[in-house]
Amino acid sequence: MAAVIPQQQQQQQQQQPKPSWRGFSTTSQNTIKTEFPDRIEGPSVWDGKTLEKKPEEWIYHVTAEDIADIQRALKHFKESGVDLVDISAKDFPLTTFKSVVDNNKKELFSGRGFTLIRGFPILDYSREDQVAIFMGIGSYLGTRKVQNGKGHVLGHVKDLTYGSTTKSVYDPDEPTTRIYATRKAQPFHVDGTDVVALLCLNEGYEGGLSSVISSHTVYNRLQELRPDIVELLKEPWLWDRKGEHGPDEPPYISASPLTYYKNHLFTFWGPHFFETMTRFKDVKLDPRKFDAMKYIQELCEREALNMQLKVGDMQFVQNYQILHARGAYTDKPGATRHLLRLWFLVNGEEVGWEMPFGKGDYDYGYVAKKTVPLEAE
Repeated sequence: MAAVIPQQQQQQQQQQPKPSWRGFSTTSQNTIKTEFPDRIEGPSVWDGKTLEKKPEEWIYHVTAEDIADIQRALKHFKESGVDLVDISAKDFPLTTFKSVVDNNKKELFSGRGFTLIRGFPILDYSREDQVAIFMGIGSYLGTRKVQNGKGHVLGHVKDLTYGSTTKSVYDPDEPTTRIYATRKAQPFHVDGTDVVALLCLNEGYEGGLSSVISSHTVYNRLQELRPDIVELLKEPWLWDRKGEHGPDEPPYISASPLTYYKNHLFTFWGPHFFETMTRFKDVKLDPRKFDAMKYIQELCEREALNMQLKVGDMQFVQNYQILHARGAYTDKPGATRHLLRLWFLVNGEEVGWEMPFGKGDYDYGYVAKKTVPLEAE
């Protein structure tokens, strides 16, 4: 039976001015009934183990000219007096390196769906300058998006759970704890935005392997091996909002993991947001979906491209055709894993991907103020 949002919660949400979460309606099922292709073809389909052996095909190494261009843009921004939260491309004027960013953006939406820029000496800069560089470069990709209910447009991927090497804020076993604030392994998933960018400041002591796989490749493999799972992914699933919603909004939404819309296959996938639906005692979950999650995770682990992010690496991932994951990791004093994260919305017409549900600037509608925390909190 298709999952639905309870009628009472739908009526409550209809009073809200902005019924949207991660681009999805909170008042109805986010499902489009249409014909799906038997296979996806083109550059968005690739083999992870083949690419692992050819890093020169997907890693861009910055040049001395690139570094000088970024430093000039940083100097311009610092002299402008513009607040970090408002930084834009005009405040961070790139010249030669702009073409690198433009090529990355093209690869995200017309190619493999992910890129990696390596070799920038990020530790030569103060934290505020590191953030300005990251946000300044990112402003050429799209509009920054709030990442949580606190209004953070800059995120910190760092362990803040009990026993961390820095500070203990969250219980790692609490269902509403966002997994990026823990040392746990993150299963293959997408983020709630068009593009996610990561900047590595510290690799940590051990573990934390980064993995990516094309969801189009996964779709093709499932069509070959488990077409029954493909059919299940076309149905609506329920996704936990982790407590990040307004007081009168429903605590979860209904959306299909797979949507085929205007010649593009969109994937929405977040096992940690489905698994914690068990905390709602009035919700019945299809056990086949848990089996499907396990099968997909194992398939991805076998076939994904794995990489160890190094200090200064900037990784960019397009969330509609790429699933990404992170291995569990260990920190020790002086070696605490720390990545900065940005979420971007892009112009759908510009990149050739018209979004099936969210239109324009979907965001956490109840957030009063956007902030740029320089440290994890």
